[in-house]
Amino acid sequence: MVQRSCGRSGMKPVGNLLRLVRILTTLSPDIWALRRYDPDGCDMRPSDRFAQDLITLGPVFVKLGQILSTRPDILPESYIARLAELQERAPEMDFATIRRVVEEELGAPLETAFDSFESAPIAAASLAQVHKARLKDGTTVAVKVQRPGLEALFRRDLDALEFGLRLLRVLAPRRLRRTNLPAFLSEFRRYSMGELDFQAEARVMERFRSNLAGQEGVRVPRAFPDHTTARVLTMDWVGGMRLSEAAATFSGSTQSALVDRLVSMLLRMFVSDGLFHADLHPGNIVFHSDGTFTLLDFGMYGELNPAERDRFVLYWMAVAQRQTRRAYHHFNQQTKPLPSADHAHFRQAFNDLAARFYAAPSREASLARTYLAMMRAGYRAGFVFPASLMLHAKALTTAEALLFELAPEARFDEISRPFIAREVAARLATSHPLGRISQVLPELLLTGAMPPAEAIDESWDRSAIHGMWESVMGAFGPADRGLGRAGLMALFHHFAQRHLGRETERVLAETWATYDVLETDLPLQPNTGAILTTHLAALTLALHRTLVSQGRSPAQSHALIHAIGWDIYRRMADPPWELARTITADPVKRLRIATDMFRRFPFGPPGYGWRDVEAGEDVVAFDCTKCPVAEFFAHHDDAELCTATWCALDFPVAEKWGRRLVRPKTIAGRHDHCDFRWQSGPVLDGAKTTKAGRNAERK
Repeated sequence: MVQRSCGRSGMKPVGNLLRLVRILTTLSPDIWALRRYDPDGCDMRPSDRFAQDLITLGPVFVKLGQILSTRPDILPESYIARLAELQERAPEMDFATIRRVVEEELGAPLETAFDSFESAPIAAASLAQVHKARLKDGTTVAVKVQRPGLEALFRRDLDALEFGLRLLRVLAPRRLRRTNLPAFLSEFRRYSMGELDFQAEARVMERFRSNLAGQEGVRVPRAFPDHTTARVLTMDWVGGMRLSEAAATFSGSTQSALVDRLVSMLLRMFVSDGLFHADLHPGNIVFHSDGTFTLLDFGMYGELNPAERDRFVLYWMAVAQRQTRRAYHHFNQQTKPLPSADHAHFRQAFNDLAARFYAAPSREASLARTYLAMMRAGYRAGFVFPASLMLHAKALTTAEALLFELAPEARFDEISRPFIAREVAARLATSHPLGRISQVLPELLLTGAMPPAEAIDESWDRSAIHGMWESVMGAFGPADRGLGRAGLMALFHHFAQRHLGRETERVLAETWATYDVLETDLPLQPNTGAILTTHLAALTLALHRTLVSQGRSPAQSHALIHAIGWDIYRRMADPPWELARTITADPVKRLRIATDMFRRFPFGPPGYGWRDVEAGEDVVAFDCTKCPVAEFFAHHDDAELCTATWCALDFPVAEKWGRRLVRPKTIAGRHDHCDFRWQSGPVLDGAKTTKAGRNAERK
């Protein structure tokens, strides 16, 4: 008999209704208890009963309970805490059932597919059971086998819940809008049905393997495609220590390195990639004696889009600098206020939570829990958060607990500062800010204030921007030279005039004529920073030839060009160091952050080549293995000009930062690399500079 379908599973409305009645009958005492919930009470029986009722209703509701533990905008805190402890323990499937599922999925007898297969399970959960096995090539593996009949069961219950949601839309529309339940249930369906497809989980594992490939000491198991189907997942067998054992076993230095690796990995997931493990509790991470660790169980994961990641980075950066107003701005931008939203109440609650967080001792200062508490405060004030961000916040809270176990006195906001700084630097180096800058710079210069975000267009006409700014810059030089050339002429004229005085126009006229000849033979570099620096190198050589032709000695020319160069370069040195100072008090980390920013722009790869070097605890060491500026001067037989000007500018930068640079080798000096050794101590007088630097300051 052909039946008319209703919903995605083909169940008739009466089937949805009957299942919904069964669900409501089971959960009605819990719903009634929630309506009478006393946030100041200490009775845990209602939350315990709710968790048990979810287990009674089956695996769909166990999963629902786990997801609800990430949603403080739906349930009270005591319920959240109880559901977070909800385990998927389930009766073991008999081995005959396991054999049947595996053989049906792999299309071969168990003995043909595997060299050995242990009959006793390693773990049994509501969705699957895990067995240890060995492949024909001798590889030891873990085989995750799905319980039979789950897909039909999931579709039945999900359709019943959606049927109930349609009823609720009619009966309580305002409550439904406030809780954002439709989006939540849609996300729950997507996640749950996806979790039943083990091939999809294998693909997610591979994404994590790819994203974390560059993270030292972090492992993700391999999936074996020939032994993986929608209901059977075969992956690397992983043995090792659990978190408590690792914390008790590892030495202090090993634990410190492990914390750094964990923070780096977490921020890579939660900030850089946007693809994050959403359930990184101690049972889903295994530690190894060499200080490395392996992540397990990728059934629950989340993703943030680029805009959400940018907002989170800016929020975290503001928190790290204790800038509460700025943090609130970026936090609030992620919400959708309801018509009755109380902005003043939300801001005050946010400020109070931030103040308590900063005042709390290390053991009690949880950045992730504060983040989650701020979301609860936003919900109570009438603000709705995207489901992805709620999952993100809960995942952060779970992951942060790992760090507290290994480093009880650590503060996540402090140890994460260098990583956030590098992420900000990386994003700035790869951004395309012309459109936004063109919309805020005139207002900032003329009125002293930047326009609000809503006054900035998300898209822009590049040709129109180019034309307008070409006209503006034309006031500083010939308009037919182009925007970049006009800007370069204006910049160089400004700084050169301080040192050339009345000779400026005469010297620069000849300099630009010489530059035009040199520029035609200038190789095109592979990235923006290298293009900029090689053109400035050509301008340096043009100025030197002009000064010598007009009567100055080479030594006088070198000193004058160094003074002009320092006048420009010292301004470039300020922002990286100031950013580093706001992020960390550690002198080595400050040096690492500041020098990393220069190595990204303008001296970034592939135009420049770099390699890190181990050189002691108080030294930030790296070698420059490729320098297009040195190559340019060597090509024109004037390496001495490079060492006397460009190479010499790094030393006053170090002194300006109150540090010391040692660099006996340079590519311009005919070595195969430049050996930068930035020493964090002894700290020098930050006002002390080289003679050329002091002359530039006086002038």
